[in-house]
Amino acid sequence: MSKFCANCGAQLDDKAAFCKQCGAKQPETAAAPQANTAPAETSAPQTPQAPASPAAPVSDGSPIGAMGEKLAAMSAEQKKKIGIISAIAAAAVILVIVVVSVIVSLTKYQKIDCKDLVYVSYTGIDGKATASVYLATPGNIQYNDPTFDSKFKESKYYDDYDYDGFASSLASKWLLDDDDKDFKDAWTKFDSKKDIKKAQDKLEDVVEFKVDEDKLKNLKNGDTIEIKVKYKEDKLKDKNIKLENTEFTITVEGLTEAEVLDPLSKVTVSFEGADGHGTMKINTDALSEDEKELFYISCDQSYDSDLSNGGTVTVKAECYMSMSDGYLIYDKKYYTYDENAMSRDFTVEGLKELAVLDPFEGVEITYSGVAPDLDVSVNTDNCPEVVRDYIYFDIDDRYDLAIGDTFTVTASVDSWYNEDLAEQGYKLESEEVTKQFTVEETAPHYINDLSEVANIDMDVLYESLLEDINDSVDSAYLAGERVFDYDEDGKITKIKSVTLDDTYLVAPKDAANSSNKLYQFFKVETTCTVEGKSKNITFYVLDEADSAYVDGGELKYDDYWVYYYVSQKKSEMLKEYVNSDSNKEDGKVITSIKAGETPEEKPAESEPDDSSSKADDSSSKADDSSSKTDDSSSKTDDSSSQAA
Repeated sequence: MSKFCANCGAQLDDKAAFCKQCGAKQPETAAAPQANTAPAETSAPQTPQAPASPAAPVSDGSPIGAMGEKLAAMSAEQKKKIGIISAIAAAAVILVIVVVSVIVSLTKYQKIDCKDLVYVSYTGIDGKATASVYLATPGNIQYNDPTFDSKFKESKYYDDYDYDGFASSLASKWLLDDDDKDFKDAWTKFDSKKDIKKAQDKLEDVVEFKVDEDKLKNLKNGDTIEIKVKYKEDKLKDKNIKLENTEFTITVEGLTEAEVLDPLSKVTVSFEGADGHGTMKINTDALSEDEKELFYISCDQSYDSDLSNGGTVTVKAECYMSMSDGYLIYDKKYYTYDENAMSRDFTVEGLKELAVLDPFEGVEITYSGVAPDLDVSVNTDNCPEVVRDYIYFDIDDRYDLAIGDTFTVTASVDSWYNEDLAEQGYKLESEEVTKQFTVEETAPHYINDLSEVANIDMDVLYESLLEDINDSVDSAYLAGERVFDYDEDGKITKIKSVTLDDTYLVAPKDAANSSNKLYQFFKVETTCTVEGKSKNITFYVLDEADSAYVDGGELKYDDYWVYYYVSQKKSEMLKEYVNSDSNKEDGKVITSIKAGETPEEKPAESEPDDSSSKADDSSSKADDSSSKTDDSSSKTDDSSSQAA
């Protein structure tokens, strides 16, 4: 005989006291009545007989008998209806049993929404966050969530240092520790803590979350994370656990929005000074205190001075803290910044415009030496004060110059004076300004053309010679040269006149140089007393000057090497000195000019003694010994041969 649970309808053993499915206690059943008749004796088998016609039911007075009588009295149609009703009733009973069995099957499992098992933690900021997904146990949360400590400090559990309590408050209700006061609340299908703990252990052992790791990075609020739960269903059923919602999405929320810092947008730059020498000043007053602490604002040193209008300076911002994760934390606040916005160009403007200075205004070229061995220099005495004070001049190829040669002068400002010049309101057109000059014909140069001395004022040139001649009165000497023998009683009593007679130039033909010599004969008319008698005597004084040159229209020569020769015979001095062998060397030309004549190139010729060199009829002729000086007197010592 089959037995069914009175509570859920599950089929049971006949002697079962409790239902295996729902655990309901079963009511006790009464013992079946025992028959008092003895067992019938075994009879021998009988031969089967043909079925007899049904006899009319005979009622014995019992209910069953009465029902039989009623059935027998019913028509076939009535009996059919009763059969249908009986079948429906039996089917209804079976359906109830099936429904009850399904309900029991469904309600015996602890159903768990998988979304309640997951814990997602975030590190980073909105737009730069990274998510971590794991089973929401208190241990996982406390030891795997990198933000746990910061969250804990902001929680109500912090004052009591209740780390475990805070971890449990974040954990899944299905995964609380067995010592938690809410441990049993969720597990309604389990009676004992031991069974719940086994179910939890199995749950932790078989449940695994599958997530696309690439989609856990660079998250922002509003993004979704798709999570799939991988588990072994049969092992969970053994523990009466059934998982639901095994694929779901988590919406990212609660991420901190970091403040975007842009320090250079608040930086201003001002410029001051003069164009080309300006300076810059960076103003960071508009930056927040955190920005001032986090960033170093600077400009490349090569840009912060000597600035010009229209130029560009670059200001940079450098952060003291790393932003390797795309953000930084300072003073408990989250910040980020655009690394491409950490430099900014500013155009230089507003500097004082400077006037362009002409450094060569008033410049004069001065010469030292004599061309073609001329040296040049710059004279700024007539220049404006600003040129004299701040401009430096350099000359290329300044030495050994000849007439017509060119040289270049470069004007620049010494680096020490750039600022000073700008303060005066000036600048040079460029860093270096050059100008080319030519050695002029008026520059000092050795002569090789007597036309250059034709109009020389000899009185000025030979002032010292004339003094020496005039100082010869009452003396036996003329211009330092003795003109009378030592045993002869003679002296000059009067200088009647001194005139330039002839001029001779000995110079290279091709180019003038210091090897030239200039000879000039001065005719000196005198009255002398010789042996007590008065005589008119004409003397010739020959002036020999080495390295004669012209400077600014004036004839000059090397004063140290000037000799005076005196004789009454011009021709002898011409032969001995002017037409000497050394003066006739190759390449030299001797030219001459008489006073008042145009010079022409011709060899110097010996001339007859001037008639004025002879004494008049009333006076005796001076013998040769008196008109000539001996060797020692014709060439005086240094003191007598040098010009005074």
